[in-house]
Amino acid sequence: MRSRWTSCALALFCALAPAGGATAEENRGKTPTADEAAARYFTDTELVDQGGKPRHFYSDLLRGKKVLINFGFTSCKGVCPTMTANLARVQKLLGARVGSEIVMITLSVDPVNDTPAVLDRFAKKFGVGPGWYFLTGTPGDVKTVLGRVGGLVKKPEEHSAVLLVGDLKTGFWVKSLATARPEDIVYLVDHLNDEKTARAP
Repeated sequence: MRSRWTSCALALFCALAPAGGATAEENRGKTPTADEAAARYFTDTELVDQGGKPRHFYSDLLRGKKVLINFGFTSCKGVCPTMTANLARVQKLLGARVGSEIVMITLSVDPVNDTPAVLDRFAKKFGVGPGWYFLTGTPGDVKTVLGRVGGLVKKPEEHSAVLLVGDLKTGFWVKSLATARPEDIVYLVDHLNDEKTARAP
């Protein structure tokens, strides 16, 4: 059965959620709405994008959107340039939907060195357009968000090449590789809520 926010905060991430008792709402017999559950899970931690603008992770970027999330850092000598170039092709295929119904997010795993200015230069190098946010912040805030989306690592070079594709309206998520064929990633975005796709590992 396809998992929903009301039954599991997030199908792919529920195993990462911190253990604990029932929430105050649940203790009072009130079931949180899908939006409340999503907001609680992801948190509204304030990060900063490549333009230096503060962004609340859930309310400013995720709420009501389809999202693509990957991890990287600008001084990466491994897969990061390849991932970013590939996702730039994905953005072009998605067109004007990015920034309106779709948001792309790259979370830095090296917030100490990846300042907004450094991220901005990196993004421009790959022709990144509007609607794709390269996020950094204080190490503590970045750690909080990375922990929520399964991207927390001890060293930047240990980061994952996974791409998370999700729909915050339905709570359905799938994983891909950020280096997968751009056309295949676009297919995932467009068919995310299909029964077959939603069951994909």
